[in-house]
Amino acid sequence: MCRWCARRRYELAPAAASLTLTSLSWAHHLGGVGLGEHLAYGGVTAAATAATVLALKNKHKTFATAAGSAAAVVGDTWIGASLGPSVPSLIATGLVIGGAYVPYMRWLTRERQARLKLSVDAAKAGVGVEPLGTGTHTGLTGASPEETRLMQALVAMLSIPAVDVTALEHTRFGWRAVVTLPAGRDTAPSKVIARREQLAANIGMPGKLRLAKGEADNELVVCMYETDPLAKTLAWPGPSTATCQEPAVLGMDAFGQPVLVELLYNHVLIGGASDNGKSSLQSVLIAYVAACEDAEAVLIDLKPGAVELGPWGPCALALADTPAKALHTLEWVWAEVQRRGEYMRDLGAKQGKPVKKWIPGEHGPALFVFIDELAELMRQLPGAAKLLESILQVARFTGITLVCATQSPSNRVFGGNTDGRQQYQVRIGLGAKESTTANLIFGPGAYGDGWCLDELEGPGYFLRWDRNHQVPVVSRAFFMTDDEIGAATHRYARADTVEGREHPQDVPDPDDDPTPPTPTPPTPSGPGGGRPVLRAVPTFPDGSPIADERHLALWKAIEEAGQEGITIDALVALGLPEFNARSSVNGPMSQWRNKGWVVEAGKKGRAMKFRLAPRPAMPQQQTAAAAASAEEETAACPATL
Repeated sequence: MCRWCARRRYELAPAAASLTLTSLSWAHHLGGVGLGEHLAYGGVTAAATAATVLALKNKHKTFATAAGSAAAVVGDTWIGASLGPSVPSLIATGLVIGGAYVPYMRWLTRERQARLKLSVDAAKAGVGVEPLGTGTHTGLTGASPEETRLMQALVAMLSIPAVDVTALEHTRFGWRAVVTLPAGRDTAPSKVIARREQLAANIGMPGKLRLAKGEADNELVVCMYETDPLAKTLAWPGPSTATCQEPAVLGMDAFGQPVLVELLYNHVLIGGASDNGKSSLQSVLIAYVAACEDAEAVLIDLKPGAVELGPWGPCALALADTPAKALHTLEWVWAEVQRRGEYMRDLGAKQGKPVKKWIPGEHGPALFVFIDELAELMRQLPGAAKLLESILQVARFTGITLVCATQSPSNRVFGGNTDGRQQYQVRIGLGAKESTTANLIFGPGAYGDGWCLDELEGPGYFLRWDRNHQVPVVSRAFFMTDDEIGAATHRYARADTVEGREHPQDVPDPDDDPTPPTPTPPTPSGPGGGRPVLRAVPTFPDGSPIADERHLALWKAIEEAGQEGITIDALVALGLPEFNARSSVNGPMSQWRNKGWVVEAGKKGRAMKFRLAPRPAMPQQQTAAAAASAEEETAACPATL
C-alpha cells in the first residue's frame, strides 16, 4: 500500500504508512498481546528513543531523524496493540502522522518544483510527462531499484526523462534493460553512448556498464555487468563439429553465450589494429576448417616467413608465401570456381533439375581461402584486385569462401574500383585506436550506432556483424596457444603431408620419433579435385619473379618480337592493360634498359627498336640446383588447372 501511494499519490505516503501500521496493531490486539510482546514493544521504543538522544547529542541530524521516526512509529503501534480500536490509539496515530508531515512537506515542495522544471523541459522536447503522483510512470521511480537508478541517471544527464524502460531482466552476470529515449538530436542513442562514463557515474551501482544501440532508432540497450564473463582469457575448447555445414564457434559474448558464425557461403572480413588478435582469431577458424571432413583450407600469407598462417601449412591444400605463389593460388581458385560451376550445370542437366548451390560432402569439399594482411597482398599484387573482386562476387554458390584479415579495409584495398566490403556477409572488428576504423569495417555511420572498436579493452575482444546479429555486442575470441596449434596441426594434417588425418575423436599421442611412411601424391579425381601442379614461374634475368600481370604482358610482347625488336609505338598499339600511352611504357622500359635486360635492336624509320638481352649461360650445377628449386616450389602451391 505504501509503495502504491508512493508511485500514485505522493501526498498520501506518510498517512498511508501510519494507518497501515495502526490497523495491523489493532489486529494484533484482537489476537491477544502477552507480556512478552509488551516487553518487545517497550524495548524497541526505548532503544529507538535512546538512539535519538545519542544522535542529537553528537549532531547526527539524519540518524536522529530516522531514530526518532522509528521511536514514534513503534510507540504508536504499541498503543494500538495494547488498547485496540479506541480514541487514544487514534490520537496517537494522528500525532505520528502530523509529525511525519512536518519534514515530508518540505521534501514534497522541493520535489514538485523539480518535477515542474522537468515537465517544462520535457514539453520543449516533445515528451509527455504526467504530473507528480498521478501517472503510472513518474520518470523518476521505476519498478525496481535498478530501473529507478537508470531513470534518474538519464534525467540527470539529459534533463529529460526517458519515454519508457522495458525488458529489464536480471542475468547471471548482472542486469539488462532496453530504454526508449525521447526524440531529439542530443538524446539520440549515439549521444548517450558517447557519454557512457558519465551515465555510469550517475547510476552509481557496482559493475561495468556497456551500452549499445537497440533495434529501433531511439532504443538504447543498457547492460550492467556485476561479474564480467570476458575478464579472463578464453581457452580454446577444441573443435566443435565435423562438418562445415554447422557454424564455427569463435568465442563468448558479454551475455555468456557462445559466438556462432555461419562460415559456409559467407565471406568474412576481419579488421582491426595490429596486436589485437586478428591472427589468433584466424587460427580458431582454420582449426574449425581443418577439423571438418568436408572442407579444405587454402592459406595466403605474404609476411616474411608466413609466420602467422605458415604453421597451419600441413593442414592446408596450399600455402602461398610469395607474391608469385599468391597470384597463382588466386588464379587456381578462380579456375576452380569456373570448374565447379560447369560441374553443377552438367549435374543439373543430368538430374533434370538445376543445381544452384554446392553442397559439401555431396558435390565435393568446401574451400575456405584465408588471406592474412589483405592490404599487403594488394600492394605486392595490384593486378590481383580484379581477380579477388570476381571471386568475392561469384564464388559463394560454388562452396568457396574468402576469410580476409586486414588493418585497413578501405576500397583502396580492393584496387579502388569498387567497394568489395559489400560482398562480406560476416564482418568482425577487433580493437582499434581510431573511431573511423569502425566505419571502414561495418559501414558509414557504424560508430554512431554503437560499433565502437576504440572502446574494446584488449586483444581478443571483438564486435561481430552479420544478417542475424545487427546490434553490437562485445565478445571475446578463444585463444590458441602455440602448443595447441602444433597439436591441432599434427592431428588434422593432410594424408599427403604427414602420417595421417585423424578426426575428430580423441586419439592417443603418437610414439616418440615415428617413422613417417613415403607420401603418395593424390590423384586428382571427382568434383573435389586434388592438388594441381604449378606451371613455371616467369622470372626476370636476375631470377626475381615477374609478379605483376601488367609487366608480364609487356615483357612477353618484347620477348615475342625476338631479335628483330619492337618499337615503343608498336607496344602501345598492342593495347596492353594500362600501357596505352608512350609515357606508361617508357617507365618500365627505362628500368629494364638501365639493368641491361633490354637492349637496342636498330631503328625502324626514325623510331628505335628494342629486344631482350640474351641471358647469361649458367653452369650445369647451378642449372640443376635451379631446376630442383623450381620443382620444390611447384609442389608447394596450386595453380590454374
